[in-house]
Amino acid sequence: MKKSEYELLASQWDAEGMAIDEKAIENSVLYEKDAEKSVAYIIFNVPEKLNGIPVAAFERVGDLIREAEMDDDVKTIVFKGNGDCFGSGADAAELGYYIGYGKNKKGERAGRPAQRQRILPDRNLLSESLGNRVTNCLKATICQVHGYCYGGHMKIALGADMIVASPDAQFTHPAFRYLGSAPQDMYLWIENLGLKKMKEIMLTMRPLTAEEGERIGFVNQVVPREELDAAVDEYVTAISFMPLDGLMIGKSMMRIAMEARGKGVGEVGNWIGHAWATNLSLAEGEYNFVKERRDKGLAQALRDRDAAVAPRFRLGGKLG
Repeated sequence: MKKSEYELLASQWDAEGMAIDEKAIENSVLYEKDAEKSVAYIIFNVPEKLNGIPVAAFERVGDLIREAEMDDDVKTIVFKGNGDCFGSGADAAELGYYIGYGKNKKGERAGRPAQRQRILPDRNLLSESLGNRVTNCLKATICQVHGYCYGGHMKIALGADMIVASPDAQFTHPAFRYLGSAPQDMYLWIENLGLKKMKEIMLTMRPLTAEEGERIGFVNQVVPREELDAAVDEYVTAISFMPLDGLMIGKSMMRIAMEARGKGVGEVGNWIGHAWATNLSLAEGEYNFVKERRDKGLAQALRDRDAAVAPRFRLGGKLG
């Protein structure tokens, strides 16, 4: 029986800090199919954590994409989230542990994980098992976004073909705030947002609004929250008339052009850059997310960090 990435990574990351229960992972990401509409839905289902799913569950997302890609009944894959938002990325309680930091107690100095402990989960799980599966998928992919689209969910949105969003949607990666502006697939960010807007979002760490996203061509359509399902269904219906061979040939041809524009370099730079970024040398007084979370608890650490900047630069806030 083939082992999952999270089983293989148990010797690299701090397994005690990770959620790897198979049933919980399955419940955190649901799969539904409507053969009549030629669509499959990948649904994030941890609403009590703003769909902050276990790191290991991102491998399930990639596996479900692969399943839908092989299914001739499916022409479109729609990503959506239950509850108040599309998704806030990986469960923040696991951050640090998934690259090998142990659960040190207050007053103890955290040992620095080896580079291999940083590289392997980023390359094997978040890049090859998730990011590449989205970007390289030969079926049409649509993100149906409301509320937060952060972290790993932003990674999915950057790699998807289209985004339909409600006005309250916000897009960014919290890693900019906690690790600096380096650990991302620069190709996807530049292609999606353009250089100037990408730099603004990365360097100020603020979220991109749905309206801004539509204006720069990142978001295809903004519709009221109550009209999201219907709007996405219109896209699904239109795509369903495309011959399956024509759809998959077209996506293959798109990949040739993307490779010529630097897609492969961006993918490799993503996981290498993340390994560097998680090994930051922090000067006295600089924000240390892992330490703040340990000393204050996750919720308070996030609130305090948001309160330090003007409202438009905050990652939190009321979801509409």
